[in-house]
Amino acid sequence: MNPVYALAALTSVAFGGADFLGGLAARRASAFTVTLVSALAGLVTLAIATAFIPGTASRTDLLWGAAAGLSGGTGVALLYRALAIGPVSVAAPVISVSMLAVPLVFGLAFGERPSALALLGIALAAPALLLITGAAAERGASPASRSVLGVSLASGVLLGGFLVMVRRIAPGAGFAPLVVARLSTIALFAALIAARRGAWWPPPGARRSTLVSGLLDSLANVAYFIAVHRGSLALIGTIISLSPATTTLLARAVFGERWSRPQQAGLALAAASIVCISLG
Repeated sequence: MNPVYALAALTSVAFGGADFLGGLAARRASAFTVTLVSALAGLVTLAIATAFIPGTASRTDLLWGAAAGLSGGTGVALLYRALAIGPVSVAAPVISVSMLAVPLVFGLAFGERPSALALLGIALAAPALLLITGAAAERGASPASRSVLGVSLASGVLLGGFLVMVRRIAPGAGFAPLVVARLSTIALFAALIAARRGAWWPPPGARRSTLVSGLLDSLANVAYFIAVHRGSLALIGTIISLSPATTTLLARAVFGERWSRPQQAGLALAAASIVCISLG
């Protein structure tokens, strides 16, 4: 495997682990609080990375960083909410498929051309989502559980937007735009928590997972920035979109979640879609 895509695979695992821990914390604390505190924890990682790998960031680079922080931060908060209110085995694949669509579309706009196998993968995504959605309805899920589908779709699109925006930052800009991205996330959620008069710190049972989630997420951001400037946006983005698979596997191990047969078929199609696009 090309080292760049191996790095992307490790990045995907790190994102998935961070998402699982953040979702776990969001079961005990507000998703806004978890997003804010994890962003603060991750800021330490980014500051260290910036000190060791300097660069020259233009105003445009910093603006892309700020926009990426708003998109990614909101996407992460919605992801935490989805993982907190619904089965991870429903939320994760929906986030995955919707997240991979965004860099693919923009990859095409940037001149990348997918193969026939990759187009087959795109075609498999729609029935995968229909089966996953139908499976949730068949189980007679509560309104909160059914709403996880819309939250997951929105989360995936915003996280996909984050991947595209980071790609727009110049390779020589260093990690300063990522610091700006994290600061914009912190500013947004600090304002939201202040407006809602919410808690600024998660309860004891959610603190460790929140802090570790932020550290993992920042490490993944750094690794993604390196990988996406050395490989295809569509391919790197697709590999990153596999991150909810790690989240789902961790949920099965920790919570013992079970999948219905229609949902299993949807998950299989979603996996086939991602594999075809990756190989294409």
